[in-house]
Amino acid sequence: MNVKIKVKRIAETIATGFALAQWLIFLPTATIAKSGKTVPDSGARYVLSYSADVSKILLVLENKIEDQQLLERTKDKLLTLDHRQIRLIASLSDRIATDGNTTRSDIAFLLMTALIALS
Repeated sequence: MNVKIKVKRIAETIATGFALAQWLIFLPTATIAKSGKTVPDSGARYVLSYSADVSKILLVLENKIEDQQLLERTKDKLLTLDHRQIRLIASLSDRIATDGNTTRSDIAFLLMTALIALS
């Protein structure tokens, strides 16, 4: 009878150790699927979109404005605008970049400067 109890204790110890080892191996942590690290969050997308739009606008402004002091003041003003205004001005700067030196691009540039100045 003493042998049966020892075998039972050894079996319980082995089962407990095996269960503990499995729990440590498959520790329930935040996986990539749970944490969503593969998809950037909306804040990151907002920042990326905002910086891309500002870069488009600055490229057009640097090509059109020759006065450095005016360009710096325009950059400072541009950074105070909200995302909706930046998106609108970026769409105008896309039009300017694709049209080149046409009347449409000149009108788009005038609208762009008016939006920046009046905002």
